[in-house]
Amino acid sequence: MRRIADLHAGEAKTDARDAAIIAEAAGSNPHTLRSLRLADEPLAELPMLCGFDDDLAAQITQTSNGIRGLLTQIHPALERVLGPRLEHPAVLDLLERYPSPAALTATSEKTVSGSWRPL
Repeated sequence: MRRIADLHAGEAKTDARDAAIIAEAAGSNPHTLRSLRLADEPLAELPMLCGFDDDLAAQITQTSNGIRGLLTQIHPALERVLGPRLEHPAVLDLLERYPSPAALTATSEKTVSGSWRPL
């Protein structure tokens, strides 16, 4: 493939250029290309694993948006401060320790700031 690529103009290596060179080589010199067979099991597992990863990412986004929505309803000022940093472990710990505005208000600033490091 390297020799075939050298026959084409341009030095830049791009996916589009590579695809065009491979397509031309397959059409004009099919005997120079060989097919690769992947094992069926790993090939079948790959889309499943990618789908599982996509599902987890969607659930994380959905949960984060749900928590931000609840924070907006309960304590909008707190959501403005914590919302962008919601995935940080210290923020999640703060929300677990003080689940309501009343619980957070009843606690001293020193206690709250001493329980986690600044973001």
